[in-house]
Amino acid sequence: MYAAVRNDRRAIGPLALIALLLATSAVQASGHLPGMPVPPRDFADFVACKAHLQELHRGDLATATDTPEEIRPGVTRQMLVETDGVVEAGPEQATYSSRVGAQIRSRDEERGYIQTNYSYNEKRYACKGRTLTGTDGGGGYYLPGYEKIETKASP
Repeated sequence: MYAAVRNDRRAIGPLALIALLLATSAVQASGHLPGMPVPPRDFADFVACKAHLQELHRGDLATATDTPEEIRPGVTRQMLVETDGVVEAGPEQATYSSRVGAQIRSRDEERGYIQTNYSYNEKRYACKGRTLTGTDGGGGYYLPGYEKIETKASP
């Protein structure tokens, strides 16, 4: 059986190999790690569990910044929050998920570009009745993006 598998690989051919290399290159454009399961937690009732989700939501929103803030000369950071808030999924069921990301932009006047980096953390929680379950600690990043610094034309 092993020999058959090895022979199948040889039958792939150069075009398939090129396609495989292109596909793996695209995957390297970003990285993502899934969150770790959190131990189930029981609250007094569904209302208390849902209130905990709302508290997580408020905490995430508090980290967002409306505009980029300078963290050192030529470098800004803006905290972005993506969420739909607490969503009622049925009787005594609610979910909350968020992605909190830091967008960091650095100006390089010498080279004439702005580099943008973005990394994020994710969480997903659900209340079913009084029991909270979910994942936390997931996250990822995108490879840096570059944009040319526009220079004003001389009069």
